[in-house]
Amino acid sequence: MNVNSTVIGKPISRVDGRLKTTGAARYAADHRPVEGRPLHAVLVKSSIASGRITGFDLSALQSMSGFVRFVSHLDGALIRTIKNPVDGAFAAGEEYTPFENDRVHFVGQHIGLVVAQTLEVAEAAAKAVVVDYETSAARIEFADPTAEVRQPDLYNTGEELQVSRGHVEAGLVEAVEIVKATYTTPIEHHNPIEPSATLAVWDGDHLTIYDATQGSVNDKNYVAFGMSVDPKNVRVLNPFIGGGFGCKGFTWPHTLIAAAAARAVEQPVLLVLSRKDMYTSCGHRPYTEQEVTLAADADGVLTATRHRTQSYRSLVGDHVEPCGMTTAMLYQCDNLEVTHSVRVLNRPSGTPLRSPGEAPGTFALESAMDELAEKLGMDPVDLRRRNHTDIDQRNGRKWSSKHLLECYDRGAEKIGWGRRKAPGQWRDGNDLVGLGMATACYPGYRMPTQTRLTLDRDGTLHVGVAVQDIGTGLYTVLAQMVAERFGTSPENVRVLIGDSDLPPGPLAGGSMTTASVAAAVDDGCRALSEKLRARLVDMGHTPGNEPLVIDGGALRSGPLSVPAAEVIPTDVHEIVAEGGSDDTYGFTGGVETDKSFYSFGAIFAEVRIDRDFGIIRVPKMTGVFDVGRVINAKTARSQMLGGMTFGIGMALMEETFIDDKTGRFVNPSLGEYYVPVNADVNEFDVEMLDIPDYDFNPFGARGLGEISNVGASAAIANAVYNATGIRVRHLPIRLDDLLEDLPR
Repeated sequence: MNVNSTVIGKPISRVDGRLKTTGAARYAADHRPVEGRPLHAVLVKSSIASGRITGFDLSALQSMSGFVRFVSHLDGALIRTIKNPVDGAFAAGEEYTPFENDRVHFVGQHIGLVVAQTLEVAEAAAKAVVVDYETSAARIEFADPTAEVRQPDLYNTGEELQVSRGHVEAGLVEAVEIVKATYTTPIEHHNPIEPSATLAVWDGDHLTIYDATQGSVNDKNYVAFGMSVDPKNVRVLNPFIGGGFGCKGFTWPHTLIAAAAARAVEQPVLLVLSRKDMYTSCGHRPYTEQEVTLAADADGVLTATRHRTQSYRSLVGDHVEPCGMTTAMLYQCDNLEVTHSVRVLNRPSGTPLRSPGEAPGTFALESAMDELAEKLGMDPVDLRRRNHTDIDQRNGRKWSSKHLLECYDRGAEKIGWGRRKAPGQWRDGNDLVGLGMATACYPGYRMPTQTRLTLDRDGTLHVGVAVQDIGTGLYTVLAQMVAERFGTSPENVRVLIGDSDLPPGPLAGGSMTTASVAAAVDDGCRALSEKLRARLVDMGHTPGNEPLVIDGGALRSGPLSVPAAEVIPTDVHEIVAEGGSDDTYGFTGGVETDKSFYSFGAIFAEVRIDRDFGIIRVPKMTGVFDVGRVINAKTARSQMLGGMTFGIGMALMEETFIDDKTGRFVNPSLGEYYVPVNADVNEFDVEMLDIPDYDFNPFGARGLGEISNVGASAAIANAVYNATGIRVRHLPIRLDDLLEDLPR
């Protein structure tokens, strides 16, 4: 039921833009109960890495005016024990139920909660709680020889983590050049503008939660299970979210704790995590060590690939950083081995952070490809071209759509790749100048989604689905999709999201929301159109074969035009239709197809390095991407800019330090954890090929939230090598990595 429209692909401004710029948009911590003010809660966290709690001294709290209650494991089963969240149809950040017992597994674990009438009293009371511990041996250092090492089989998408094909050793023998190197990436934290926050309000057995979550439906199911109530009695509201990047993707202990505390004190409770709380409460990207071996013949064709990743997990979280999954599919190579192992440590739990696995994994792989090109005396772009593949190396399937070679050509042209010189040879005044590049890619994920489409008496269309906009522009994109199907303006579409009572949709992660809702919206629009056509027939009209257009308060089909107010029966206010898609792609149990779904791209970077001080600047980055149909050119470009900015941070700034003796993060603040700011970001040249992939969904769109972060750090690192001749195999790259050996 496509309607010729100028809506899809246009740079339409965000429909929620005015709400956000005027401060009218209400985030989780901005909401208040209908009656009265909420009590405020502050977490009490462990100060040891391993042991058990032997007691709490709460004597100082009793004299505090406004103190209400302290909650801990001593209160008994406030929360139902959750042993296997995945089997319970929800995803949790940790396998450990908060306040389950007296055990402590890492510094910063939630061991208590103070509830008070004001935030100031709650903060003072939390500091006044004295905790007695019985400590036990902790395994904190990554290299601790006593740490348990595990080789997990599957990532949380169901993809295999241990992959082998052909004979790597035989491929090494065939090679004329071999690169074997170890690359490391640091602990990184998400640091969204809005910290995690939960307001829990009980009304009898009914619970309403205002939560900063990337998954309202997941939250609903998880909290209902933990609170032992029917999921129908739990409603999660998250209409606006101030960023997430993955740290709000799963449900974390603080949400359950807030709900349990609110029920215990029989009043609404507001729990807002501090920036320091965020560092131990909702995940991070773990440290990785990656050994990459690439072997090639004289023509640059890969004869063997090996990618071994070592990382860590906590005692209570099972996240694995899947760095080698990209290596298993990206380039043609018959002899390949990809392995992942994790050490079980007394550290806080990890979790997906924008492009988990792909971002650190491509730093290693694409750096190694650059090193191999140097050894072969070959242009890095040409080396990648020679190993391009038209099939998914993991399963032999053809790609649904792949235009990576065009991305290479356009990116090289736009950055001026022909200007590139030998390492350390390009000088401009006191600057050393270099160019680098890397391949970008990201899976095409899609999850089951349901939608509700409605037409009201004044001709306004409504679309409702329980998904969430974490700042990516989903409100606008949904309005555009419905507007295109009915030949109307996005201003004539009202979007309802961020409410778990709406038809269910996926969490905002894996760049899958737009791709998932596209099929469901298309189906819902078709269902509504059929209902409206049937209604017109019942009224005695004969709609033509032309698409049904809804605009200007009227329904039109060819010459027929009928006001919406006349079409809707007098005994109802609206006509409602349900739609949906049950298809799953990229996950265990997904649809069996003869194609693989991925997005591709190429990222190029120019760097300038001061010869006296080693200061690294990135004056220009170019990214060309094949991400299917672009629904909104403005919001899509914004996502690409954000991902490439992430790449600058990953390459040059971001690192969380941990004290290997105590297990504490030592820089848990934006004052000491450095991220790019305006002065660090210069010219971005972004192009999207805008080639629809209708095999993936009816709108031809694939996800694009994460791909521009993939390969970005490698492109910068490779440019640093080209500028200086110094190969840095760890991130972030700092001044002291370069100063001593800079060409003079």
